[in-house]
Amino acid sequence: MYIPSGLIAAVILAFASPLRAQEHYNVVFTTKDGGLRYSMPIDESRKAVFQAGSRVAEGCGSQLVDTGANIELTAHASDGKVVLDGVIDLTSIAGYVYVGSLCQPIIGQRRIAFSTIVELGKRTRLQDDLEAVITKVN
Repeated sequence: MYIPSGLIAAVILAFASPLRAQEHYNVVFTTKDGGLRYSMPIDESRKAVFQAGSRVAEGCGSQLVDTGANIELTAHASDGKVVLDGVIDLTSIAGYVYVGSLCQPIIGQRRIAFSTIVELGKRTRLQDDLEAVITKVN
């Protein structure tokens, strides 16, 4: 008996699509001091990219400096837990260097790479001062 491959693919997608469409999550990253708080959705592709930034005056002149966060992550859910794999790049003005009459900002960069298991709805520490909470959204 011959069954067309297009029919087989359509049947598989018909069963797989509703399952994937229900897997929407939201993750919130915060620091202990509350200075950083980013919230981002994770859709059925299980991948998320988030960029937040601002252009701020560097403090001792008229130069503008880009600061902010870039977050890339993937999530894999199973039994009420989610495996988060990702990288957070943070950029900020850490201080200034004065050389004679010139003032230049010191750009601070921090890269946080993590791979951890997070229980839905529970706060999980990713590093010393960074925490994540992930919730399911339907």
